[in-house]
Amino acid sequence: MITRQHLGLALICGLIPASVIAGSDPFLIIVILSGIALGAILPDIHMKRPKKTRLLTAAGIIAQAGKKTCVTAMCLLYRVILRIRIPTDDKRLTHSVPGVILYFALLSLFAGAIVILSGNRIPASLAKALLLGLFIGLIFHLAEDLCTRKGIAIFFPFATTSVCGSIRPCNLLDNRIPGFHIQHAAILAAFLLLSSVASWPENTLLAFGLIGTSACIGIMISQSEVRIEQDTGQTSTNPEAVSA
Repeated sequence: MITRQHLGLALICGLIPASVIAGSDPFLIIVILSGIALGAILPDIHMKRPKKTRLLTAAGIIAQAGKKTCVTAMCLLYRVILRIRIPTDDKRLTHSVPGVILYFALLSLFAGAIVILSGNRIPASLAKALLLGLFIGLIFHLAEDLCTRKGIAIFFPFATTSVCGSIRPCNLLDNRIPGFHIQHAAILAAFLLLSSVASWPENTLLAFGLIGTSACIGIMISQSEVRIEQDTGQTSTNPEAVSA
């Protein structure tokens, strides 16, 4: 999906887990949502820096910053440890489950280093909240992209299997993505209403949040004709393989 779609869907749906985690603390909710927004943008390492739209320019800078730091390190790790050569502009690096886990691990290391170097002037609790939101955003990004025609290379670089749907994000005649926004908003509204009518136990509220978040993702997948395919690219998991 394109940037505004990623951000819109991730932030609407992300308000559910953010509300569960942060409770009634508005500042903590903002921190978590900021992490979700970053996580929804960072995987698109192929995104170029636009010249006109300021919002897209900021998104492009964020994506390229992640590419130059974490993605470069990811490629080095794959090459040194697994002897797999992958170009830094291969979007499958950050559109796979192993890639997202490694990306998040490297980002966590950077965040931890910043907290330590700041002399703990940055509260560790805020860093954890931001990282939690970041992880949620990365997961949402994968879930949203697997609904598209290009899909995701789910186990890249260890397997060529891809998971894709039938949505073309720029097809204005396809109303499914606008429909996802409405459906996500309805689920969010139902969750907020349910959580406000009584003082629920923490475990019960957590269960409601998981159900609501899962429903958002499940609706997208169920309406996108998701299927499993074999990647036709030239990437191999053999030593010194070069990814296309």
